Amino acid sequence: MKYALKQNELDQINEHHFFLKLKKINIKTGNAFIILINQNDADRLGIMPGDELRLDWNDKSMELYTDISSDLVSEGHFGLFLDIFEKYDVKEGELMRLSFAKRAPSLKAIYKKLKGGVLNFNEIYQIIHDIVEHKLNELEIAFFIAPSFNEKNIDLNEMYYMTKSISMLGDTFDFGELVADKHSTGGLPGNRVTPIIVPIISSFNICIPKTSSRSITSPAGTADTVESIMKVDFSSSQIKDLIKENNACMVWGGALKLAPADDIIINITRSLGIEPYSKMIISVMAKKVAMGIKYLVIDIPLAKGAKISDIKTAKKIEKMFLFLAKKFNIKTKVVISKSFGPIGKGIGPNLEMRDVMRVLQQKENRPLDLENKAVKLSGCLLEMTGVVKKGEGEKMAKTNLKNGLAFKKMVDIIRAQNGDENLDSEDIKIGEYFYEIKANKNGIVKSINNASIVELCSLLGTPKLKGSGIYLNKNVGEKYMKGDVVFTLYSESEQRLNLAKDALEKLKEIYI
Repeated sequence: MKYALKQNELDQINEHHFFLKLKKINIKTGNAFIILINQNDADRLGIMPGDELRLDWNDKSMELYTDISSDLVSEGHFGLFLDIFEKYDVKEGELMRLSFAKRAPSLKAIYKKLKGGVLNFNEIYQIIHDIVEHKLNELEIAFFIAPSFNEKNIDLNEMYYMTKSISMLGDTFDFGELVADKHSTGGLPGNRVTPIIVPIISSFNICIPKTSSRSITSPAGTADTVESIMKVDFSSSQIKDLIKENNACMVWGGALKLAPADDIIINITRSLGIEPYSKMIISVMAKKVAMGIKYLVIDIPLAKGAKISDIKTAKKIEKMFLFLAKKFNIKTKVVISKSFGPIGKGIGPNLEMRDVMRVLQQKENRPLDLENKAVKLSGCLLEMTGVVKKGEGEKMAKTNLKNGLAFKKMVDIIRAQNGDENLDSEDIKIGEYFYEIKANKNGIVKSINNASIVELCSLLGTPKLKGSGIYLNKNVGEKYMKGDVVFTLYSESEQRLNLAKDALEKLKEIYI
């Protein structure tokens, strides 16, 4: 008869290890921390599906969640998936030591939070530590997330403790005192100002180590866009080299061990279908603290269909950002701006990058709304750092854009990140399949439905198909005549283009 060990029995035998040989399972699961145990070994040792086991090797250890199999691993062996082999120096066929994992120390604090208690720094630090060390399973983390990010009863001090703990338990950087950054709360198609701001700011000898994310639900993240012309995945030591060379970089944060607890929490909140504003703020600020940022401008775009659509919510978010910024001594300005549609002409990685390069190269067909917003935010940072006089920021940012210094800095960044330094905006490849939507009457664009744009881009294949997306031939405020092309669908796949064309009839009105 099969017998499941109780927790007190696990604690008693925890020092009694057992040994099994490692087998590589040639499957990627997306969840590295799973171990496969043979059914006969599980029966003999009293192991149940879902039990947490500790694996020790070469002065290292990890905790894994158990699955049971009769055929994927033979008796006397245990299996690990490719996810583990890609991250850790484990060798197939090696005899390795396993034991039952002890109860996570932070469960007591999670229980306290569930009962409505307020946690102190030590309690929150222990929870975050246990998340990073994989001592908590997803259900236990979810029990912590649910009460901690309750928007109606958020505790600002707990937000501070979480931000501090998340930033401490990962890689940290120190690039000196004159270190600036910009962040957008997102949700607005296009709006790709970051790759314009970085070279502008760097052209004034201000350090700007920009880490960005990939898209989750939008047509493109900054990392997806920048990756269309240069490498973005670098290690911590390589980033230090990039900063030493150019005082700037644009890299994918996911390639770093920057705030690793945050990545785990994000995956669980996504599974739960929630994106609390407090969680977003903690995530942003923890990474800024870890990167050693001293000056920060936060862009909050207000728009129908964007993440934030009303001024009341925006002001609440501004207050929380400024609270944390003060705690960490980061000089911060929050810029709230209303929009009636996307910023820029291109939506999708390559189309957005073409817009960026057109602005930096000062082409006649550059999107002026994108340029103006980048100049405004750059001006804020320049004035905050004290590098230029108050009231002179936008003027000086515009000057370095027009005289080519910003583009020269962009070329340096592209070269350092293994891109083509001779790249012209018009060299960026756009999907070969396209479909033009023409106006059936004269008019002026008053607004653009952001949600419909995002849905169409998804059907076209963004962000994976980097050349796919939408080009807004006519943007908000622009006049058009009957027969004019108002927007164009692009895709690298003819089938996906047809999907988007079919969806045009079903979507809500895109242009008003």
